[in-house]
Amino acid sequence: MKYEKILVALDGSEGSQQALEHGIELAKNLGVELTLAHVLNETPYPLYGEGYSMAAYQDSIEQEVRQAATMEKSHGEELLAKARDAVPETFISVKTKLLEGEAARSICSYATTHDMDLIIMGSRGLSGFKRLVLGSVSQRVLSEASCPVLVTK
Repeated sequence: MKYEKILVALDGSEGSQQALEHGIELAKNLGVELTLAHVLNETPYPLYGEGYSMAAYQDSIEQEVRQAATMEKSHGEELLAKARDAVPETFISVKTKLLEGEAARSICSYATTHDMDLIIMGSRGLSGFKRLVLGSVSQRVLSEASCPVLVTK
C-alpha cells in the first residue's frame, strides 16, 4: 500500500510525541502529506450543589463554560504549533487541524472524510486511567478506522 496522506493524532502525552516523531520520519522518507490533529476536550458544565437554582447562575455558568472552552482551544492551538515547529522546514506538506467531539470518532471521521491513508497515534494518552495494553481512544480508533492505524509506544 502506498501512503500519500498521514494523520498524526496528538494529545500532548509522551505517546503522542512518539507518534509525532514516527509520523515525521515516515512522511519525510515517503515525501507525503502530513496532517497533525488534536481533538478538543468537551467543556462540561460545572456542577453546583443541591439547592442552587440553575436559572440564578445561568450567566455565570455560561461565562465559565466559554472561558474553559477558550482555554481548551488555546491549549490545542499551542500543542499543534509546537508539533508543527518540530517538523523540518524542508518538509513537503504539513497541515494542522483542531477537531471537536469524542476523540476516537472525530479522528476516524476526519481520516475518512479527508482520505487519509494512515493514522499514527500513541498507545496511551493523558487519561487518568491506565489500560493494560492500549488506551481507550487507541482501541476505538483501531477498531473503527477505515484506514491502517500505527500505534506507537
